[in-house]
Amino acid sequence: MSAIPDLQIVPAIPLDEDGAVFNSPWEAKVFAVIVSLHQQGHFAWTEWADTISDEIAKDKGSLPETPYYELWLRAAERIIEAKGLCAADDLRAIKDALLAEQADDHHHDHAH
Repeated sequence: MSAIPDLQIVPAIPLDEDGAVFNSPWEAKVFAVIVSLHQQGHFAWTEWADTISDEIAKDKGSLPETPYYELWLRAAERIIEAKGLCAADDLRAIKDALLAEQADDHHHDHAH
């Protein structure tokens, strides 16, 4: 099993002594996709850290603040497209599935 990359260089990531902390299953999935793409050699971990940093910086001051792992999803979309790792349509399908899962997670605490 490949080692988990250095999470300390990823800005704002919620960590405890066991590693990354997730509020819901879809967040863990987004995290796992990124780690596995990195482990397959598609991009350097520092490159990922830069991409997510940029998304966090772009979101600063937006109200309401974008949930942390939604920024991961945006950054994932960016890096996957930049590297040509999968077709935009596939990516959209994955993203829609994850966002639908997220909506299920939150349907009880967010009125839209």
